[in-house]
Amino acid sequence: MKVIEKKCPNCGANLDFKVGERDVVCKSCRRKFAVEYGVDDPSKLSEKAAEALKAADISLRPARKMILIFVAVFVGLSVLATVFSIIQINNSRERFRQSVEESHRQFEQKSQQMIDEIQR
Repeated sequence: MKVIEKKCPNCGANLDFKVGERDVVCKSCRRKFAVEYGVDDPSKLSEKAAEALKAADISLRPARKMILIFVAVFVGLSVLATVFSIIQINNSRERFRQSVEESHRQFEQKSQQMIDEIQR
């Protein structure tokens, strides 16, 4: 199996991996990359690495797992915040409705008391 050499886009250290590997971790900065099979710009590599890369048709891209996890957590928290806000709004509306009903009852009682006093 051929060993491919490529520079880490994060710190510039050498990334060595075997053709067929799916993931590679930079030994210097510990950043993880997924190996993507496709076309790369060979002008950025050494001649030996460019030839090996062309032969294997491999390129590197940053791992997407962390981005997907971040997006999932963000969306989840946004949904929870929205649901919580809706519940709070509904609770506030219910408390306001009860307050209005109580005020209406008190008004009716006072009105009835005044009518009773006038009729006496």
